[in-house]
Amino acid sequence: MAKISRNIVILICVMSCVLFLAGHLVGPTAEAQAKKAEQVEDPYKNSTVLVEAFVVEVKLSALYDLGVSPIGQKPNSVSIENILKCLRDKESAQVSTGAKVVIQHKQSGSAESKETIYKERQAPIKVGSDRVVSRSYQSYNISSSFSALVNILPDSRIFVGFDFNQFGVEKVASMNDMPPTTITREWSGTVSLEAGKPSIAGATQGEQKAVFLILCADIKSE
Repeated sequence: MAKISRNIVILICVMSCVLFLAGHLVGPTAEAQAKKAEQVEDPYKNSTVLVEAFVVEVKLSALYDLGVSPIGQKPNSVSIENILKCLRDKESAQVSTGAKVVIQHKQSGSAESKETIYKERQAPIKVGSDRVVSRSYQSYNISSSFSALVNILPDSRIFVGFDFNQFGVEKVASMNDMPPTTITREWSGTVSLEAGKPSIAGATQGEQKAVFLILCADIKSE
């Protein structure tokens, strides 16, 4: 029995030494591997991304003619292909505004546009026995701003965090129409885009038309 106990003690001592040595050997190796992983250079470190934003207005009747579901029911929900087909006809769709910005990988950028337009209004007035046309001008401020944060993912898709704002006026048929209707549009969110392929990032819909925010991002060569 004493001999067996002695053998057990020796076995325990041997195992302890093995575990002690293994800890010293494995520990530094694992640490070295972790440091090596941290030192792997990002292949997109010096890359830049061109991000484009477009606001497209499309008549609902044109979308319905293409078989698009009015409530977005799959598989007939609106697609980029539907919008591109509508843009071939100026009466069906139009790009109302847009913005582009080139951003360094893992950085942010922005673009902003401001403009003041003047609408002339004419009104006949009587001066003595004569009737003359009185002209007046109403000013309107229109603007758009676009900001984005980009990150090129390992699979070459592009993560984009965006914020798009637009303020403007609707077109009027003639100078004597009622003052134009002002419009305000705001979109913000995050999307993962395939390089070079446009995607619908947001939309609003009224009685006669739908308005889409289209984003496209592409990796530029160094």
